[in-house]
Amino acid sequence: MFNLFSNIHKTLLSLPIIFVVIMAFSISKHSDAVSIQHENSSIIPTQSNSHLTTLAESISIFSAPEIPPKIQSYEIKKGDTLSQIFELNGISASVLQQILEADVEYLSLETLQLGKRVTFKYDRHQALDVLILHIDAARTITFTRQDDNAFFAQRQESETHWQSAITQGSIHGSFYASAVKSGLDKVQVAEVAHLLKNKINFRRDLRSGDTFTIITSREMTINTPTGRQRIEAVSLLNGSRVYNAFLYNDGHYYDEFGDSVLLAFLRWPTEKRYRVSSSFSANRLHPITGRQSPHNGVDIATPLGTPVLSTGNGVVSRVGNHPFAGRYIDINHNGSFETRYLHLSKVLVKRGQIVKRGHKIALSGNTGRSTGPHLHFEFHVNGKPVNPLTANIPTAAKVPKTELALFQVQVSKQKASMQERISSNSLWVTGSAQSIRLNGENEASQDIN
Repeated sequence: MFNLFSNIHKTLLSLPIIFVVIMAFSISKHSDAVSIQHENSSIIPTQSNSHLTTLAESISIFSAPEIPPKIQSYEIKKGDTLSQIFELNGISASVLQQILEADVEYLSLETLQLGKRVTFKYDRHQALDVLILHIDAARTITFTRQDDNAFFAQRQESETHWQSAITQGSIHGSFYASAVKSGLDKVQVAEVAHLLKNKINFRRDLRSGDTFTIITSREMTINTPTGRQRIEAVSLLNGSRVYNAFLYNDGHYYDEFGDSVLLAFLRWPTEKRYRVSSSFSANRLHPITGRQSPHNGVDIATPLGTPVLSTGNGVVSRVGNHPFAGRYIDINHNGSFETRYLHLSKVLVKRGQIVKRGHKIALSGNTGRSTGPHLHFEFHVNGKPVNPLTANIPTAAKVPKTELALFQVQVSKQKASMQERISSNSLWVTGSAQSIRLNGENEASQDIN
């Protein structure tokens, strides 16, 4: 029995030695294989390394998951600046410059409006990929990063319709106070006064008891107002005389006989006609960047310091200095029309100033990004740029004879709508002059179908 246990003990003691010998042999054999593999690497593939690589890649995927694209929205607050907004959203100044470069044809970022919204879309590397400026409920400007890292700007617009309403009132005190009391806002009051300023002096001629009937309209998406509005018709009773203004489909205002209530537009913003160095185009190749982008106006090769004229009556809505557009002026003409003048050397008007057709507003220059002295001139109709040298803009003082019958049908409908509202508000009409007397204070507004 003792011998049995002694033999077992000897066997167990010898096992570690055998294991070491086997491991040494295995390591030696593996080293030889590695050596052979190294010497004949072109013949013997490294199967084991391939498996190790696949495993490493798998570990890397699980340990560092891909970050999904991020979307952020920002509402513009009082006191915000463009640089502050970009910095707050982690966007560098160099990217801001790229965005401003893409915005040179729209200048949409020049004026930050309280409550408007900006959407930032980032790629998986957290770099800005898309910026969306929400102008209103129907319009956006989208800036999209291209393959060359530059941004491309594109305007999108949803379908809209105009919803009309009638406002009535009588003069007690000033026209301004009476019109505001009746429900018109300050902008609408100013527009009415501007439309009829060549017909009547609002301070001198109006008397207590004089009445006005005004059709206004606001632009709507399906059920959301965009914030845009316009005056469609005005009827002002001053004693026994009636002054009217009706908006036609050309964006201009005429009296009931088809005569313009305002002066028409000049075709050129300069006294002389200079060479057009770059035409209006939706897909122009930019002379500096070489990229395809819209050219929303015409470039006129004016000598440095050439007087620039307002092409129509209006109000200066914006004066700015853009790194690419240079010094520029925007003029609003009765809501439906807008003109823009870029690359100016000197601005001669201020924001809010009333200007007339032919009024000298600036001197041409070479400011901003420019290949030489010139004037960039734009004409917008209902928010859309058109070719100012060829578009059908009101340059005549009358409704064309071929369209006069259509215009008179429109006027008849608008007069009937106003008369219906007058009757429903206990107002009465007498005589060819349509003398109107108000029974008490009436403030009414109704949608017209």
